[in-house]
Amino acid sequence: MSESVVVGVDGSPESLAALDWAADEAVRRGAPLRMVHAWPSQVTPLSVLAAVDLARQQAVAVLRDAELRAREGRPGLAVSAVQVPHDAVRSLLDEAEAAPAELLVLGSRGLGVVTGFLVGSVSHRVLARAACPVVLVRRGERSDAERAAAEREVVVGVDPYDGAEEVLGHAFEVAGRRGLPVRAVYAWTLPPSYQYAGIAAGVDVSREMSAYAENELARVLEPWRAKHPGVTVVEEAVNARPARVLAERAADAELLVVGRRVRRSPLGAHVGAVAHAVLHHAPCPVAVVPYERSKEHGQEQEQQPEQGQQEQDGEDRAW
Repeated sequence: MSESVVVGVDGSPESLAALDWAADEAVRRGAPLRMVHAWPSQVTPLSVLAAVDLARQQAVAVLRDAELRAREGRPGLAVSAVQVPHDAVRSLLDEAEAAPAELLVLGSRGLGVVTGFLVGSVSHRVLARAACPVVLVRRGERSDAERAAAEREVVVGVDPYDGAEEVLGHAFEVAGRRGLPVRAVYAWTLPPSYQYAGIAAGVDVSREMSAYAENELARVLEPWRAKHPGVTVVEEAVNARPARVLAERAADAELLVVGRRVRRSPLGAHVGAVAHAVLHHAPCPVAVVPYERSKEHGQEQEQQPEQGQQEQDGEDRAW
């Protein structure tokens, strides 16, 4: 079974922006498009059955109109639609797993080019639990035709010690398919104690760590350069808060790619500090790629500069 691009559709302007983005992406991938519309089925008194039936008819109309929109100008695109009588989070996750999905696309209300996304409870919960990459698309995102003349790139946030393979794999795949360059950004910060120790020892710690960070970024990029020789790569290792740097670099990006470490515990945040901050500030579509924590990460982390991708740092440290 070929993997699908799955998109949540509810008829809102935000979901229609996501539908357009998902349909274009499905065409690029040669993948079928799966549209999901969810509305909870509840035990209902007889007095309001007519209203429930009307809601069901409206759901059918939403999917019919969405299918017509998806097919317009995209001959050959395979489109399917499903109406699911469950809450949106459960429906989207179940359909993404059953499709199975290469990508799950959701709409999000934009707050302008500076502040980026307003991440609702549905988007946040889907992001936290999805097994595949999730892309959030703002209302007002430009179409392929409108972006054709612009110089764009795929920006990716890289932690050389955790999740780099999955995140870089997604970024290079997208860039290769779209014929765009990749801007790989490794943002790191030094604890104040490092700076004080360096001053006491007469060593420029920041300069030494900057050189080390550049080497580490080049190291993790090397296999991806070899695998995608046609993709131009721009490397940036910067001593700065990661989310702020990524949002700035994403100002003219086609896509911003960040990672989300998979957490098995039901407690605590599951999206991650950097991803959460970026979603609130990035002006372009954002792909959040899940990854399992590497076994070596804990040991290496003790020896390396403080990593911006770490969820426990908190959004204030990320931004």
